[in-house]
Amino acid sequence: MKEKWQNRLFLAVVYGLVFLLVREWLIPITELTGTGHLGLFLVFVGLCFALPLLGMPWWASGPLKVVFSGWLIAHAYLDGSPGPVRVVRFFADDFRINLQALLSGGFAGITDAFRTLLFLALLWMAAYLIQYWITTRMSVFLFYGMTLVFITVLDTFSPYRADDAILRILVVGLLLVGLLAIAKLTAGHERKPPLPALALMAMPLVLLIGASGAVSQMLPKSEPAWPDPVPFLRSLADGAGSGGTGEAGKIGYGEDDSMLGGPFVGDDTVVFEAEAKSGQYWKVETKDTYTMRGWVNSSEDQELLPVGDGTPISDPLLAGKTRDADTAELSMNLDFNFIVQPYGAQQPAPVEGVQFLQETGTGKVIPFRDRTPVALEHYSVSFSEPAYSLTALRQTTPDKLAADGFDQYLQLPDELPQRVHDLAAELTSGEATLYGKARAVERYFARNGYVYDQENVASPGAGDDYVDHFLFDTKRGYCDNFSTSMVVLLRSAGIPARWAKGFNEGDEKGKSGDGRLFEITNNNAHSWVEAYMPGVGWMPFEPTIGFSGAGGIDYDLDLDETPEEQQAETEQAATPEKKKEEEKKAAAADADFWKNIGEFFSKHQGKLYAAAGILLAVLAIAWFTRAKWLPKLLVAQYRRKPFDRDGFEQAYGRLLKQLGRYGLKREDGKTLSDYAAEVDAHFGGMDMRSLTGAYEESLYGGRPDAVRSEHLRESWENLIYRTGS
Repeated sequence: MKEKWQNRLFLAVVYGLVFLLVREWLIPITELTGTGHLGLFLVFVGLCFALPLLGMPWWASGPLKVVFSGWLIAHAYLDGSPGPVRVVRFFADDFRINLQALLSGGFAGITDAFRTLLFLALLWMAAYLIQYWITTRMSVFLFYGMTLVFITVLDTFSPYRADDAILRILVVGLLLVGLLAIAKLTAGHERKPPLPALALMAMPLVLLIGASGAVSQMLPKSEPAWPDPVPFLRSLADGAGSGGTGEAGKIGYGEDDSMLGGPFVGDDTVVFEAEAKSGQYWKVETKDTYTMRGWVNSSEDQELLPVGDGTPISDPLLAGKTRDADTAELSMNLDFNFIVQPYGAQQPAPVEGVQFLQETGTGKVIPFRDRTPVALEHYSVSFSEPAYSLTALRQTTPDKLAADGFDQYLQLPDELPQRVHDLAAELTSGEATLYGKARAVERYFARNGYVYDQENVASPGAGDDYVDHFLFDTKRGYCDNFSTSMVVLLRSAGIPARWAKGFNEGDEKGKSGDGRLFEITNNNAHSWVEAYMPGVGWMPFEPTIGFSGAGGIDYDLDLDETPEEQQAETEQAATPEKKKEEEKKAAAADADFWKNIGEFFSKHQGKLYAAAGILLAVLAIAWFTRAKWLPKLLVAQYRRKPFDRDGFEQAYGRLLKQLGRYGLKREDGKTLSDYAAEVDAHFGGMDMRSLTGAYEESLYGGRPDAVRSEHLRESWENLIYRTGS
């Protein structure tokens, strides 16, 4: 067996063991994150190791892995068998969304498809580093140790159970370390032992490790010498939601918001699980009165009105559309005597013996049984996520706002420092609409050095204003700091706003029926902003850095408008009418272009797939038979070039590369003369020594005429043809 194939077979065994270690990383990642598609990720990792092992160059293996990555993402995030046009549009829309999120600093808005792409890129780089460690350093101990640490930490602090995984990692890792140690021992010898000798050397290692693993499974296990510290650490999270201004409180949903500020510590206690088609903000209530230190309700006695049975929970949109109707199924782990509701909530499903009443001031929905609030373990809420009309938002001029009815949502303490009012005026002065002013305030925090932090958060001193302290002194805080500050700035600019609280989306744990399963913990307790847009209604805004918010914009620029609305939009337009017409024509042309492409693909879809399959087959055949046709191509290519000094040096370099591909690679440190003798000993004759002698005389002896000989060209062509035999 040639030494080249012996080395490849040894690397194949090593890469196979490394593949098993990488699999131990992917199993808990896909289980804990609900990602799924473990098999496809393993196929990608297999490609990363197999293609270089087969000798495929980067310019061929790279595009192949990119194509597979695109197919994996399309398969994971597009239902059915998507056609080429749908796939192209999906990636174009996804690119636009993620580019906008990255440029604006809203990293929480990055899509799942882009996260998957980044994960695949990480796997690609990890595979490259592992190959470097193996082929260059002959060591994989660092990766082996990282795998052990990763799995043991997950086993301790997550639901993932790694009892069998730890044993598998130990066995596979020790085999890897042992095989690479044998490879190091044989690497220093001029003549490497044949494959049967290597297998015989490795046999005691395999038997010893296998026997040790089997015995460890059969032996009885003693109880731990020390108590498990994890339950004690988790018990410290009891009492979540008790934040205040003193020592660090536990994060979670609490009722008292009158004294905001101070640090929080995390708490992963599960509050509820929800089944829905997509992630949602889970709203509980709003508060309207700012006290310089926190929030209270303007009225302690809230009027209760029934909801359900045709009475919706949320106010309908004044303008805009709703997205697909859905139903959220919630299972509560904590006893809340209220329900959490997704945006666009319409009806709670009837529960026997329970009446749902809603507080008119806060929007909180409370289930009553026998006139007493009760905590429900399971309930469902139908909803349609709102899509706010962009056309209507572009017409939210201050004059459209009613003169009364919003006093409680414009309330501010008399002692509010003037510099807060000045900042609000500065941020909103360049915007003509209330929506534009609100967006300017929302974007301000991400662009001016504010930091999201739960731990190193100072409380304002006695007499200090909570918002003023955050805006100008610390610029560091969590959702309460950001959301309260935005409400105060909006009110200072004359925009009705209120403070909303509940939970953010939570973590997706997998699929459930036709929807997805989300787990919401105390760590997901959150607050945000709702501002009133005339002609639209109450709209959520998300100023907190790292969060994406609820709801979406409906880009309904073709929405039917009244003459008055058309006139208002014309007066606000920032571009001349001619330019707007040109933009419309360009948009129409783009739409026709994509429509024509889509029709072409739909009409010839079968033929295009067949042509692509034939092309891939031809490329594969050409690749695997390149040893036959590549030498002829090289000879034809270099016959057209003069065999002067430059041409000869290029041809000699190409010959060295071709010999290395054939299996006669020049080892590091070996002189050209010794290498030429080795090549001639393999093929017979004196061709390589003649070429090498002329090359050295031309390059080092200062004799460029030494290469001007026809017999050198014949020797070169003879060796090139030999590499294809």
